[in-house]
Amino acid sequence: MDIVLNRRGGVPVKDQLVAQLELKILGGSFVPGERLPSVRALARRLEVHANTVSAAYQDLESAGHVELRRGAGVFVRGGPPAALPEARGLDEMIRLALSAAFRQGHTGVEIKAAVERWLKAAPPERVVVVDPSPEMADLVAHEVRSVLPIPVAGCGLLDLAREPGLLSGALALTLPYHATAVARHVPGAAVQVIHLEFPQKDREAVLDLPPGSTILVVSHSPTVLPFASVLLRTLRGDEVLVETRLAKSPKEWRRLVPAADLVFADALAVGAVKKARPRRLREFRVLTQPALRRLQDVLSVVVPRGDGRG
Repeated sequence: MDIVLNRRGGVPVKDQLVAQLELKILGGSFVPGERLPSVRALARRLEVHANTVSAAYQDLESAGHVELRRGAGVFVRGGPPAALPEARGLDEMIRLALSAAFRQGHTGVEIKAAVERWLKAAPPERVVVVDPSPEMADLVAHEVRSVLPIPVAGCGLLDLAREPGLLSGALALTLPYHATAVARHVPGAAVQVIHLEFPQKDREAVLDLPPGSTILVVSHSPTVLPFASVLLRTLRGDEVLVETRLAKSPKEWRRLVPAADLVFADALAVGAVKKARPRRLREFRVLTQPALRRLQDVLSVVVPRGDGRG
């Protein structure tokens, strides 16, 4: 496992470990179901305290990337079990699904009600981006709206708590940290978890910079900036200077743009940043092309209708 920790870059070791493991999981370096090194083994390999590795694994579990199985280890989360797609015929597929539902403690009445609800389902009419930060919701909604011919709106968790019907007939998009809250407010809602990813070409652009370079990140969303800072410092440590600024504060970033060796700007900020004449500009997307393809696949699947309350 090629993980490099920079102990002089100012970024906590745990955050570096979480960022690198998350990128490896999202990038396919670890396959669903694969067992990761134990806490003690990884701590010895990286020469860090076991509590640091344990905390990193807990963060990854909260984000939905891994599953901590007591006495068994840490495993990469995957999609649904392969048993159903491999079933021989519809009857066996239904039998396997019913067996799985009964094993999890659901009653026959609950299963029947759920099946009837899904039989009345239809493809999503719209997408709702759910995030506590309005700026983050706006950014993701803008990216989805620019490539997919479907109505897209954003809403906060408090909005959802007050009006669960906002997700009726919709596919909810949210970061892994908020998926549990969405499910709690609207049981049975169709939810697609999205992840902040960093494409390989952008990583290569950062790694190719000579020591002493300055990287500037300008984003509409305050959620993006800490992620970018941790990731960039994990990649290069104190070899480069990383500056992050919110797009809504142009006085703070306009003077930095011409001097920066590499500027990253999101889809809502890139137009304004271009006017400041950066020497080298890369537009980054919260949703990468693979993520958008996954979203297109999900939008072709039915979602339950009803009042959105489960």
